[in-house]
Amino acid sequence: MGILVAPDGAVTLPGLLFILGVPLIAIGQYKAMNDISSNYLLGKPIQFVIGTVAIAIGLAFLMFGLFIESRAGNHEDLKYELQSAEEILCELRSCASGRETDASTQREGRAASFNEVKCLDSLALKYGKEQAKKKRDAQSKGHGETHGGWPDMFRYKPHELELLCQEAAYIVFGLHPDDGLALSSALSLLALVAADDEVRRRNIEEADRFGLNIPVLSMRSSLARAKDDGDPSEEEERVSAELQRKGCLLLGALSNENKEIATKVVDEDGLIAVLDAINWFRYHEEIANWGLWAVFVLCYDHVGNKCELIKCGGVDRICRAMKDNPKSLEVARHGIASLFDLMREMPGGLHDVAQIRTIALNAGMHDVVRIAMDEFSESKEVMMMGTQILLATGYKGTIPPLDTVK
Repeated sequence: MGILVAPDGAVTLPGLLFILGVPLIAIGQYKAMNDISSNYLLGKPIQFVIGTVAIAIGLAFLMFGLFIESRAGNHEDLKYELQSAEEILCELRSCASGRETDASTQREGRAASFNEVKCLDSLALKYGKEQAKKKRDAQSKGHGETHGGWPDMFRYKPHELELLCQEAAYIVFGLHPDDGLALSSALSLLALVAADDEVRRRNIEEADRFGLNIPVLSMRSSLARAKDDGDPSEEEERVSAELQRKGCLLLGALSNENKEIATKVVDEDGLIAVLDAINWFRYHEEIANWGLWAVFVLCYDHVGNKCELIKCGGVDRICRAMKDNPKSLEVARHGIASLFDLMREMPGGLHDVAQIRTIALNAGMHDVVRIAMDEFSESKEVMMMGTQILLATGYKGTIPPLDTVK
């Protein structure tokens, strides 16, 4: 509930009481200060008293409404915290089934997505707790301690919780294809479980339900909406940017050390989605950081994906991101790592390394690499890869040395 205006534009009861009370207090004060004849109550002009009471009642209603809303929110949080992951997934399945069979009984989209985001957030919390248990178990085993079997230590069997999280996220993709907050939560949850082998298997073998095209489509559709919105609010821009950041994180996490997934992501236009995000939010440091990391992961030691990167104008996008975010060490690291990998000679490679070097130079590679080396001279990674890039591409200037003092 708003203080003066409800979400639908109507004036709230506290708002009406405030609107009534403020002028009455002003009238009462004016009469008292100018000794104008008036009825008095409790030693004050009656207008002043009525206005004060109206504002006090308005404040009481406001506080009561906020209290009820907070209790309702806490109740929902407690509900999902007490539910098991299976119960949360059943609730999401029920939502999806109900909306498919009876559109007339669907809840309002925003209210529905809010509850389903809470479902995904609760699953993410459960996954975090389960991972913490596994970490403690591994540490205790390292110290020679012994425990009972898996059921004694963990609530879920291996891969079980990860697959539940994956299904829940894909249900939300289907329920709210245009809701940035819901899609962002789904991408975030998928990124948490992206390294699981069974999750990756379903992405490939059960692509009709868990295809990589779906998260990629959510990124591209969201970005298209952002481009079409000529005057987005600050909150809308924040939500859109966060969705792109999490999408980049997901695609990189899925492809990390898995060439089959990396190939499939690029086939589904995932690389284009990442490059578009970097280009549109070019001054957004976190998107540049995770976007360039995703580019590196997708293309590392992968000839086919490197060819696609060059076709998509990726070299220019990498250099542009580094140029637009010159104070970010992570952007510099991931950008230089991507350029370094592109510059390497690859036996049996399908691309012309000399041509790639020419493209990189035309994109201003020497300038951005040199700027990064000047800015982060204490970073061994930046300095070593930067030096190799400059030497291999015929740089004629002075190459900055590694700063070991910093």
